Amino acid sequence: MTTLYVGNSFNESLVGDLSRMDPEERRISGNLCCRLVWLMGPGDLLVSPQPISDEFLGYASRLKGVPITSADVVIPPPDGFGADLLTVDRLRGGRFIDELRAKSVGRGLDRVLPYCYNQTIASLARDVGIGSYDTSVAFCEAGGVDLLNRKTVFRALCGGAGVPVADGLVTRSVSDATDFVASFVETGRPVIVKQDAHEGGFGNEILTPSADTAQLGAAVLTVVGDRHAVEERLAEQWSRFSSNGRDPVVIEHYLENAISLGCEVSLDGESPVMRHTAEMRMTPVFDGLLIPPSSISEECDAEFSRYALELADVVHAMGYRGLMNIDGLAVDEGRVVVLNEFNGRLGGSTHLHSIGRMLFGDDYLRRRYLVSNNDLKVDSFSGAVEALERAGLAFDPERGEGVVLTCDHAAQSGAVEYCAIGADVATADDYERRLRLLSTSR
Repeated sequence: MTTLYVGNSFNESLVGDLSRMDPEERRISGNLCCRLVWLMGPGDLLVSPQPISDEFLGYASRLKGVPITSADVVIPPPDGFGADLLTVDRLRGGRFIDELRAKSVGRGLDRVLPYCYNQTIASLARDVGIGSYDTSVAFCEAGGVDLLNRKTVFRALCGGAGVPVADGLVTRSVSDATDFVASFVETGRPVIVKQDAHEGGFGNEILTPSADTAQLGAAVLTVVGDRHAVEERLAEQWSRFSSNGRDPVVIEHYLENAISLGCEVSLDGESPVMRHTAEMRMTPVFDGLLIPPSSISEECDAEFSRYALELADVVHAMGYRGLMNIDGLAVDEGRVVVLNEFNGRLGGSTHLHSIGRMLFGDDYLRRRYLVSNNDLKVDSFSGAVEALERAGLAFDPERGEGVVLTCDHAAQSGAVEYCAIGADVATADDYERRLRLLSTSR
């Protein structure tokens, strides 16, 4: 089986309004398709919004033992929105579709695996003649995946399945939102306001009566001391929260001192299967993972997994097939677990799972800990590789530990992503500590 990968992260169906994204954030978000290189095998092809450096392709190829070159990456022409992301217009260009169809036939591609299997991808797959026409594809063609990336739908399905979530409100009314938020703020409790469609916490804002509230899982924190301040802030930001009135807004009790959890579930078979659970690192938005988690008990991890699989059962019954990433929170020292988001797409751990399996086999979760970070500042990717090797931090296949550079954002933001690997958490943490010292001394 050979695969057409499509790096359509942060597309129109996942983000409320692409034009509101910071230009650098948009460049980095589109470049997340670099991660898909770790999934590629011989003969596979990747549709990327941006060029991927030869240095990164060569580095990944050496670790994988599979040559991946620029000939295995195709980039559609930019559109009026630019060349950062794979927008609908870029994936519908006639000449590009003709080129992609010819490459697909020449390579014998018989499967499409996008970051997000939305209606645009369903149309592209049909146009280039790849993929099956079973009920799961019909679900995607009908816009089903859009439902699975909506926080409003998430709360509705959790309610129907009896899966616990934080107290909250879904509303299109700024007046109702004001009443709800004020009822929390006036009793000393913060809330988190969420855009219905966005990723990585960038569409979230914490409204709190206290400046001491820790900011995690939201790009913005605003102190609102009373009802009047709440009313003013919501009125000022409502067009952003509601994506210019297109979407309802989700507001939830912001649970402080919580451990952020994530997991990835495969819904490809007859029933959902847990691939892994993880701790999510927030600074203040998503910035990396610890796989498997270490700060919670086995009982807490099992409870989180059970809730996630119960939700995945509902989604599986709806007809979705593919990967799903589900987030949660452990509060009260792990005695209480709630779910707080899902996404029917590849996620921030998909490539790490592939790296773990590639290096250590299917049981890598029993053998190694993976600590990842999404923003290590570097002068260049090749310079970062050389620095790792000089310092003795580069991943060593014989020892089965060290640092892997997992994504190259040097051209976009002067940074790389990495994964520190160790036989235990302390070893992985030590590799990361030494890497950070190396970075600050450059």
